[in-house]
Amino acid sequence: MVHSNRIRSTYQRRILDWLADGGGTVTEVSNALGLRVPHASASLKQLRESGDVVRDDQVLRGSRYRLSSQGLSRLESDGLARLSELVRWPPPPGAAGIVLAREGSMLLLGYASKPAGPLLGLPERPMDEESGVVEFSSGNNRGSTSWRWAIQRGEGPIWWGLDTLRRAQPPAESSPMTLTAWMERPKVMGVVRARILEDAKPWPLGVGSWFSSLPDGLWPELPQALRDGDAIIGRAGNTGPQVRPRGGVHARLGRRIDRAQIVRTTSNNALSIADGDLLSRPQTPLPKAILRHWLSIIHPRLGKDSIEERYNRLLIDINSSASNALTRRVLNDFPGRNWTDEVSDFIDTRSISQRGGKATLRFALDISEKPIVLDWRWPLDDNLLAQFASDSRCRVVICESSDIGLPFILTSAGGNGKFDLEMPGRLHLPIRVESEVSVPSDWKPPRTPDELSRGDAVKVSNASNELEAIWQATRLRDGDEAWADRHEKAFPLASWIATPKSGQVARWRRIGDSIRPVWANLADLESFDETALCNLALVDDDALSILINRIRSNPLNILSADTSHPAIATAILLSEEWIEESIDVTDAWLSQPLRLGEVLLKNWSRNNIATLVTACPQHQLLLENKTLDREEILAVMEDVHYSLWAEQSASWLATCMASLPGRTALSLLDLPWPAILFQQDLASEDLVLVHHMPDGVGTDGIMDVLEGISAAEEGRPPPQGRTHPYAGWLFQNRVPMIPIPCESNLDVHLALHRRLQQ
Repeated sequence: MVHSNRIRSTYQRRILDWLADGGGTVTEVSNALGLRVPHASASLKQLRESGDVVRDDQVLRGSRYRLSSQGLSRLESDGLARLSELVRWPPPPGAAGIVLAREGSMLLLGYASKPAGPLLGLPERPMDEESGVVEFSSGNNRGSTSWRWAIQRGEGPIWWGLDTLRRAQPPAESSPMTLTAWMERPKVMGVVRARILEDAKPWPLGVGSWFSSLPDGLWPELPQALRDGDAIIGRAGNTGPQVRPRGGVHARLGRRIDRAQIVRTTSNNALSIADGDLLSRPQTPLPKAILRHWLSIIHPRLGKDSIEERYNRLLIDINSSASNALTRRVLNDFPGRNWTDEVSDFIDTRSISQRGGKATLRFALDISEKPIVLDWRWPLDDNLLAQFASDSRCRVVICESSDIGLPFILTSAGGNGKFDLEMPGRLHLPIRVESEVSVPSDWKPPRTPDELSRGDAVKVSNASNELEAIWQATRLRDGDEAWADRHEKAFPLASWIATPKSGQVARWRRIGDSIRPVWANLADLESFDETALCNLALVDDDALSILINRIRSNPLNILSADTSHPAIATAILLSEEWIEESIDVTDAWLSQPLRLGEVLLKNWSRNNIATLVTACPQHQLLLENKTLDREEILAVMEDVHYSLWAEQSASWLATCMASLPGRTALSLLDLPWPAILFQQDLASEDLVLVHHMPDGVGTDGIMDVLEGISAAEEGRPPPQGRTHPYAGWLFQNRVPMIPIPCESNLDVHLALHRRLQQ
């Protein structure tokens, strides 16, 4: 429980509030808060003596002051005290929050419901507390028509229970509610430290004023410094207004994916200097004039005429592939690079040295009239980068150094296009970057849903060809219905991949015939109607399984089903126990026999089996009960379930094992021989030819049979089997307890458990 004590000293409260965003010297505190240095120094001394702030070192001049844990608790206590004094529960209906304290642009706000995010929309006029109503309850909309932005400072609201004065859980997400429900909501409020983004004109709301929330879809203008730059760097928040910083941006980024995203985003109408491999671009020649600046770095004392003379001689040597000390130095700093007279909007710095990078930047500053985007991956060069940062053409510098003097600092906020833009005054604005991403040169489109790997993008650009369309579609985390609509006609597969779950059934109905059926597995097939399932079932066994389960769950559906469809016919033939009425679907099934082996096994004893077996020559051979030769026996063994020919298995096995071709074929057949032969009257001598069989899955099964029979004949336990650890016990008079979990042959496992039950 925190004691709710207000901070009475305005100076102390402002200083503690400012230090909560980071440390600072006396001079920085004075400048930031508009205090005279003696007043700032005296207040800091009092706060240090009370334990609310600490000093980095014992030297007074230039030392930095920081907030202590006690000082942080005191700030929280102050917020709770102001909340207790100013809030009378319940809040006005529809109120988002209340102003608890303000000093210029620095605000302390109390929220009755979760704020939308770090970017806070604030109205230019307070609510009318007496007539305030929930907008959807009465239709009354008396909110402000003018709004401005504030930015949340710190990690987020601190939620308090107003009755308990203890930390509390935030309230549930707000949803349309009646006036009664609003009044009965939990007595919980959150305290947020914030700052108005643009404080050139005063904000009229005073302490104790309640305010409403920003209407959905309304985006107030950002301050001019964030909207009149020459390049869009991202959107405020996730989907807020576009951010165009006025002045250079220092992108303090290390991850390749973040660097690549910022280069792509900010390169419009600019000269970009970056590693081409970062952007999956093919290597391009470098402008020859870079070498003139490279020579100036190597020979800093030479005049322009001497540099020009050496430059012309160097070009001749490079063109003639001459090898000398200077051309070898070029190869060291620009390994494997070709040269051109042309200058494009992109200079590829892959593989070049730091000296080569310095020469490239000097060249760009010498010739470019456009803004410059620089990805500097080498150690910091203070003089050169400081010169570039002070140049009006500096749009973005990407490097990991601590400070190069630019007004905006961009850092990653966890990936997925999320960044933090730090502005002067230690103000942080969350932004989301959606950049144009080119198809990687080594990317292969997925051939099946199993090969599909989705990205984290929320929005992607339109595509001009099929490869690009599939690439963009796979980048979407949850799909994009509008994007899928735009590309449906030209690129149906990409459209399908980009379709959100909610729109899959309707889109499949439109374009399912245009893409391979395997792609239906991207969707939840359970949501498809019977017509779509029937068509998919002709090529997708999962769809057929769902169709069968639906018929078994509600057999009356058969009355309205199209029994002439092969999939419906298959479901009926496999669901005899569930369907009371006898329906002849033989001809429909024969038109396209699905699950052939399963259907024939299920219907082997029915009257129509003689017609059904015409779909399979091997089943027909078995049904005719003729004497079969070796090739016919092997064909039946391969295509017909063993339960239908188990009675002939002993004689058939002897016929096949009598010849080398037969033994070779048997070694390749994956059959559960212990489960097939344990009820046949076999002796070990009947199977001795197994030792002449090649190694194979079929040989393992027959060896298990031989070892099991031999152990029974000799009155000893069988050895551990190959197809199943207990396979040999099928040939013993008794079977030990078999563990239920099975990682071996399932047919042998089931046969063992049946023996246990006998």
